[in-house]
Amino acid sequence: MTNFIHTRFSSCLDSERVRNKITVRPASIDSLKDTHPLVGAEVLANSLKKIYIPNQFSLLFINEMLIKAYMHQLNVFSSDVEYTSRIYNPPEVEVSPVCLTGLAGVGKSNTVTALRKVMPEPMEYFSEHCTGPVTLVSHWYASARGKLSGKGLLCDFLSIEKTPLVSMGKLLLEARRRANRDAVSLVLLDETQHINTGSGSVKVTDILLTMAAIGPPMVYLSNYSLVHKLLRRNSEDKQRLLSDPRIMLPDEPDSKDWKDYIDECVRVSGGHIRPSSTEFAAEVYRCTFGIKRLAVLLLKQAYVECRNDGRPWVELSDLGRAYRSAAFTSNASEVEELHLQALNSRQSKRLDLCCPFDLPVAHKSKILKFVRAERQSHVVATVFDSALTSRERAAKNRIEEPTAHSSAKAKQRRKPLAEKQSEVDQAKAFFEYLANSSSPSKPKKLDED
Repeated sequence: MTNFIHTRFSSCLDSERVRNKITVRPASIDSLKDTHPLVGAEVLANSLKKIYIPNQFSLLFINEMLIKAYMHQLNVFSSDVEYTSRIYNPPEVEVSPVCLTGLAGVGKSNTVTALRKVMPEPMEYFSEHCTGPVTLVSHWYASARGKLSGKGLLCDFLSIEKTPLVSMGKLLLEARRRANRDAVSLVLLDETQHINTGSGSVKVTDILLTMAAIGPPMVYLSNYSLVHKLLRRNSEDKQRLLSDPRIMLPDEPDSKDWKDYIDECVRVSGGHIRPSSTEFAAEVYRCTFGIKRLAVLLLKQAYVECRNDGRPWVELSDLGRAYRSAAFTSNASEVEELHLQALNSRQSKRLDLCCPFDLPVAHKSKILKFVRAERQSHVVATVFDSALTSRERAAKNRIEEPTAHSSAKAKQRRKPLAEKQSEVDQAKAFFEYLANSSSPSKPKKLDED
């Protein structure tokens, strides 16, 4: 039976094969110059959302979960006797779930989607104790959105209708038996922050502990906001649910992972994004803090800005206008809060943006260095601009004006104000106007009824 497990997981434990299988590089889009700007922006955003280039954290996390699944199946199929006994007498094993947490939009769900791609496919297994073939399932996946209890999730896993006649104990026992029979090696629970939001962390704790009691290794995804709620639970709940966290952080600004992602966005855009400067990737990072969901939204709005400016492609200057646009205002406030957190060691009032765990010192120092450098460049630019004379500032503005090809639809300049005249000149102009104007015509009589 050990050879059977090795064969089933042979393609899952090769890191390079895993990378190639989960990487998604969509085809570049066609020309959008003849489409409406808003339609073109949607087409661009939909293509950018399909990109998935795993960074170092994602690859390590996926490989770790594959090893956990592999080791669990080795225990289940250690012998035919062990496999049979787990079906008839499923052991009560409560695992310590892995908490995958991070900022909203950083890529947690995409990483789990990639993990599911490389898990072994369903296959038939013949056992002497079963009348027919058993379909082995490598993992169970569920979204906690809209779920009110662990009972509902167990019914989804077992593909049965939820009924009050079936007790929670019987459902859990059947879930353990089915998980051992079908060789379920991983339980994945996504969007746990959406579990019955109004009732606090009580329902969330109940659901997570129920899933952990099934037996296979478990992973649940959560934003920072839910983890802060769980940290206020009793110690017995915290020790079970928060003892094995994995913190997914945004890519570092000068990392190869971030540059590869921006390069892929440029390629997929099919020429609709033209980074004329090496600062393009850094500018996208400044406006998004490295959160890829925000990067897609920023580039989408930047495309709208460039079309309004008379160009069919995005340039560096469009990123700033997109960042200051009304469509990006709510996201910009969160990005600014993250930059302030990096600069100050104070505890933020926005718990959904504040990591509940201690971050690596190396990561904090790199982010702090980037934010300080960005802040220093703004200070230098402000001091330089304030020291200019009026003639120097006018010359600087003329240099920074957009070129003719990019300003076809730019706003027209205001007309210069008329020179102030003396009272004598004003009186002379008034009398000249009266002399040149014709006498007013008499009003017409109204027709009598």
